[in-house]
Amino acid sequence: MFFLGGRASSIRVREADNARRNRQEVIKALCSGQVTRRELFKWGVFTAVGGLMAKHGFSPFVGSAWAGAFTGVPASPLFGAQPFTQPMARFDVQPRKPVAALSPAPQRQSNQTMQALHPALGTGYGPIEGRPPGEGWSHQGWLSHPPQVAYEVWQRGMDHNYNYNPQVPASLNCGIDSTQPVQTCFHASMPDQSPLSVWTFNGSLPPKLVLARYGEPILLRHHNDLPRDAAQNNGFGIHSISTHNHNGHNPAESDGFTGAHFYPGQFYDYHWPMAHAGFRTFNTSASDRRCGRPNDDGSITNLPGDWRETMSTHWFHDHMFSFTSQNVYKGNAAMMNLYSSVDRGNEEIDDGVNLRLPSGRARAWGNLDYDVNLTLADKAWGADGQLIYDIFNFDGLVGDRMTVNFLFKPYFEVERRKYRFRILNGSVARFFKLALSDSSPMVQIANDGNLLPAP
Repeated sequence: MFFLGGRASSIRVREADNARRNRQEVIKALCSGQVTRRELFKWGVFTAVGGLMAKHGFSPFVGSAWAGAFTGVPASPLFGAQPFTQPMARFDVQPRKPVAALSPAPQRQSNQTMQALHPALGTGYGPIEGRPPGEGWSHQGWLSHPPQVAYEVWQRGMDHNYNYNPQVPASLNCGIDSTQPVQTCFHASMPDQSPLSVWTFNGSLPPKLVLARYGEPILLRHHNDLPRDAAQNNGFGIHSISTHNHNGHNPAESDGFTGAHFYPGQFYDYHWPMAHAGFRTFNTSASDRRCGRPNDDGSITNLPGDWRETMSTHWFHDHMFSFTSQNVYKGNAAMMNLYSSVDRGNEEIDDGVNLRLPSGRARAWGNLDYDVNLTLADKAWGADGQLIYDIFNFDGLVGDRMTVNFLFKPYFEVERRKYRFRILNGSVARFFKLALSDSSPMVQIANDGNLLPAP
């Protein structure tokens, strides 16, 4: 057992808490530059392969002074919170913007307008856009697939959400009043998360959702508004980021290459063409109605490509080299629902093409009434309630508390009908086996991106 169980003695819990506190203090000191790896090596607490030494009072994997067994890690405190006592907040739908509303205007090559650097980032000047300069990093397909809609997001430390838009009424969101600020904690009984502990899109909860559709290219402008001082991270995560649209059919300069990171104070324009796979060679006449874009009036615009490769659920997240797990764990993860002529997001349109999957009917496409995004992720926090991460756990961190949409074990009210759940494993290393508690059947209709040929 990595985490101590509820029957552990108070002495063993205290010993484990001291070990974890000592370990976290060293990790924070290393991250902030107060100590170096060389100094830790001299002190005998750092190994030659780059890990912290397994020493008593410093690691959960050494014998306890009292019991001889592994010390273990103390359980994350609940502060009186009980499972299934808070409603699950639906995802926060991001507003669609005209591309012309972005300032400065996006361009094919990186915008190299210079700005003064923050002292914590260095001296002199640097470009406002983090995309590397030159023709080699210019947007591919800029003329053939020009962006038609823009989304603008900021990576920030945790703060209240004053503009929550679930795009469903409160009756379909467990009664949550979207006009009230959204909490900044895992549970109302728990402490608020510090802006240094949690970094999310727009610096708030719930997780963000982009509604996209084939044939409508996107310009995602991602601003980095994280702390300029890299040491201001509460012991884990890095403030330089690279955004990857997981499973997206995107050109290289907009695919979130792990080395194409950008810094606080910069933005990065990602061009997502939203084209079907094989559009250059398959169904080039766009004669197959199953390959197309849903329109606002309920009609379909045929598109070239292979409809059998239609994707429906993506997520986008940090892809920073060596820091992906830390930054995603910290909150850098959002989802995208991708709509098409076969997956309309309207369960009422019956035209022989639309699959009429559970969703709703008020809009021609993209209804969320009965189409629910879920992010499952295990977390761990310390005695102060702040999110923690062991950067030297190279096998992958496994937390002892379960969250859904960044909330500790919430409940969700449903009607007696079919629902569609888009489920993301947002954990670092945990596998899930999903089931309903009464053994009712769950029907899988898609995998990591694609719709299945049959349920």
